[in-house]
Amino acid sequence: MVKDTDIDKEFEALLKGKMGWKCSCSLDIIDKESTLKSVTCKNCGKVFKTNRDTDFCFKCENKH
Repeated sequence: MVKDTDIDKEFEALLKGKMGWKCSCSLDIIDKESTLKSVTCKNCGKVFKTNRDTDFCFKCENKH
């Protein structure tokens, strides 16, 4: 009988081989969440994504 952990290791090895990755730490890239958040500009109302702490889009920020 094959254990589930053996299947997972085989699957990971198969995945890494197809993607050209060599170590299992590379698989962590898939699970990371984005740090970007959606923000609505207080000046023009444009919705944009940013990782900075701002309330204005790039255009409006440059005008101020």
